This record gives sequence, C-alpha cells and structure tokens, in this order.
Amino acid sequence: DTTRLFQCAILATVTNQRGVLAKVAAEIAEAGSNIDSISTDEDRSSVYATMRFVLEVGNRSHLARVMRALRRLPEVMKLARVRE
Repeated sequence: DTTRLFQCAILATVTNQRGVLAKVAAEIAEAGSNIDSISTDEDRSSVYATMRFVLEVGNRSHLARVMRALRRLPEVMKLARVRE
C-alpha cells in the first residue's frame, strides 16, 4: 500500500501574535499534510510561543516539503522534528 501515512512530530517556535496558528495550519494543509494533534506552550508576556504538531506525512521528502513551507513563514523563528 503506497498511500500509507506516517505520524511525525515537529516543534515550532513562533511569534506570539494573533493569526499565527491559522497561518501555520494553512501552510501545513497547503503542503498536503494533515494535523493529527497540536499543543501550545505560551507565556502571555513572552514574544514567542511554542507549538507542537503531530502531522501525517507520506515519507521523509513530504515532511521536508512541509518543513520548507513552514520555514518560509516570517512568524516561524525555529522549527525542528521531534523524534520520539
């Protein structure tokens, strides 16, 4: 079955401002991935927030495509894959 999807977790440090989650989610969808879960860690007084996404991707090159798309967003300061 070549349509099997894999779960992959990524951690994004983003600017803590209105609309950033929507932009990140739209970029993930545009890259052809689905969000399985999301959790955020923010300090209201902080300039940055941390978002943890569990995504469904087809393979490593699909994940790389998603991460490249996210890195193009000016609101994304840092992005890393989380290995579990």
